[in-house]
Amino acid sequence: MIKSRYSSVESLKIMGSASEHLLGPNITVLLWNVYKCKKKGWQDDFITLIADKNLILLQEAIVNSPFDSHFKKSTQHQWIMARSFKSIKTNIVTGVKTGSTVAAIKHYFSASKHSEPISKTKKMLLATLYPLNIKGQSLLVVNSHLINFVAFEKFKAHLDQVFHTLNNHQGPIILAGDFNTWNNKRLKYFNNLAAIFLLEEVKIVRQPRLKHLFKHLDHIYCRGLVIIDAHVHTDIHSSDHFPISLSLSTDI
Repeated sequence: MIKSRYSSVESLKIMGSASEHLLGPNITVLLWNVYKCKKKGWQDDFITLIADKNLILLQEAIVNSPFDSHFKKSTQHQWIMARSFKSIKTNIVTGVKTGSTVAAIKHYFSASKHSEPISKTKKMLLATLYPLNIKGQSLLVVNSHLINFVAFEKFKAHLDQVFHTLNNHQGPIILAGDFNTWNNKRLKYFNNLAAIFLLEEVKIVRQPRLKHLFKHLDHIYCRGLVIIDAHVHTDIHSSDHFPISLSLSTDI
């Protein structure tokens, strides 16, 4: 696939409309790297999975495709997408996309400082802020796809960028995405940063995959929220990552 170089021009796209005014007390979340929607059955699985979700965090999401109507015409979720790259051949844009039943108060996106070595593409983070049912509180949601085929120092630089977005937020946080933590050095550094920000990793029962070097790449971390339940949809095969559903509560 021929890709255009990263540009800040037209890098953020907002679609659909939110159906609610506040998040909480119960918040349902879907985390899924959708593999550019290339696998058969993706559309049906997606429609089923998002029906009862307040927040949806997608990586390798696309726009300018036959699936656009699910986002542009949505009356349940507001969708915000941060572009990583665009195919010159197909005009399809790929990146991270966050959907919510509540409209974002603020949003911020940032590309990795370094590029993947062969494709020369950047990886993205998208931070969105939502009002909560708790007076004066807001939820920071950071949806990230970490740089992959690079040396540790370049991975570290991108992860530092991600955690920098948490610096000035005092309230609840959800940090989730495909973090490409396929070796212990990457995961250890990630967990050290998470501890500094008082983030709790959501414990997920799952089977490591050969393609991911028997390491877990998808993670969810929370702060200021009660973790009720987490479930991996191992019966869904319309991506090279299994979808993860999560149930949270603001009642601490």
